Amino acid sequence: MKIISVFGDSLVYGMGDSLEGGWVTRVQYKIKGKNKFLNFGIPGDTSKDLLERIDEELKESNPDIVIVLIGANDSQYKNSPENTLINIEQYKNNLEKIVEKIKKYTNEIIFIGLPKMNDSITTDWHYIYNFCNNNLQKYDAIIKNFCKENSFKYTRLFDLLEEADLDDGAHPNSKGYEKIADRIEVSLRENIA
Repeated sequence: MKIISVFGDSLVYGMGDSLEGGWVTRVQYKIKGKNKFLNFGIPGDTSKDLLERIDEELKESNPDIVIVLIGANDSQYKNSPENTLINIEQYKNNLEKIVEKIKKYTNEIIFIGLPKMNDSITTDWHYIYNFCNNNLQKYDAIIKNFCKENSFKYTRLFDLLEEADLDDGAHPNSKGYEKIADRIEVSLRENIA
């Protein structure tokens, strides 16, 4: 049995899924066997938040495989797209530190890229911070390059979801999470064979 710990934000938690569980639960059902998935997704988390909490959760779960999907909240901006919650350099630095911590437990690390959002809706939420696809794409490119430089598996999501898959503009609905689960399942099967 392999223990698969999944770390991230609301996109890992499954927010927006009326059937509950998001893509993590769906992937667990799709990959039958004796694998145990542990969902450590916390809505609103940034890479900084994940870095601060990951030690305890790694110790608790002692994973064989770690999946990380983090960065959407980092890319949020205030007033102008350049004024992000966590700037790109700090984001890269946080990813490096997160990986250092994970490597104490396993070298099997998979990164999931950021999905596109319907930013015509998310900019009308009237929150202090907003999302935009341009920023999401920049942060997704950081993840992709980071994985290439470090020989980690990267699963792209940016091209996957359509507006109909995002009821609130940011979080996938059940149909969107099903699409994500299908793509991640293919990527993950190689690691658990």
